[in-house]
Amino acid sequence: MTDTANQGTEPVDQDFAAMLKAAGQQQDDKNILGKDFPYATRTVTGIKPGLEQIAFPDIKRTGGVDRPMRYGGHLLVDQNGNIARNPYDPVKESRVELTKIAGTAVGSSVLNLLASRGYYGVNGKPSQSALAGTRFEQKDLQAMEDLLYYANSRGSTWEPLIAELAVMPAVQGTGGGTRVRVTSAEDLGVYLREESFRQLGRNLTKSELQQAISNIQNQQRQRAASAQDAPSVQTAAQMQVAGVDPNRAAAMRLGRALELLVSGQ
Repeated sequence: MTDTANQGTEPVDQDFAAMLKAAGQQQDDKNILGKDFPYATRTVTGIKPGLEQIAFPDIKRTGGVDRPMRYGGHLLVDQNGNIARNPYDPVKESRVELTKIAGTAVGSSVLNLLASRGYYGVNGKPSQSALAGTRFEQKDLQAMEDLLYYANSRGSTWEPLIAELAVMPAVQGTGGGTRVRVTSAEDLGVYLREESFRQLGRNLTKSELQQAISNIQNQQRQRAASAQDAPSVQTAAQMQVAGVDPNRAAAMRLGRALELLVSGQ
């Protein structure tokens, strides 16, 4: 009976062991990630209390004590130049951030700006309930979610990025032969990087990254040409990474499930 029981659990144990071994082989991925997709270096003037120990290792002074500091870490810098918070959890915090500006002139302005810059897809618009600040539809949450992912990639809270978006050209419609705007390879790289580590526990190879970027951009062009909304950048990245290495992704999911089971969570 003991041998049979052990045989029954052997595949699971082997998969989990293989996942752990693969994760161990990727222990230097953080260095690779920092080289390929380095965090932007920002000029900062202060640090929010409680974040000093995390922020100090990534701060370099550009001169004397009164000179600005240069920060290159993962924490987000706010509109006042302060190192202000940990990166967003876009899925969980999109509603939180929308609620902060709900029903205000600022809120309506932000949502309309996001729509004009393609965060709602080609020709997409905010819901009337979101503009009124009463309820957010999925498309509103997705637009803010994508903005938060972008903010994380820039090392900034989302508020300072609004001025940057405002001077960007508006997304043009697809009628009359107007040009289709696709997401830049640099921005797609950020989304694909995050998804690769989440699903696979490793960075994408150069060829995998280039192929995924090409696939997403081609899909955006095809959807725009047929007057259809393309998936959000985050959703597209999830889909592309899921198809890169399905076996490894399955092992990672199994490992997380076993970890939760062992920890009793």
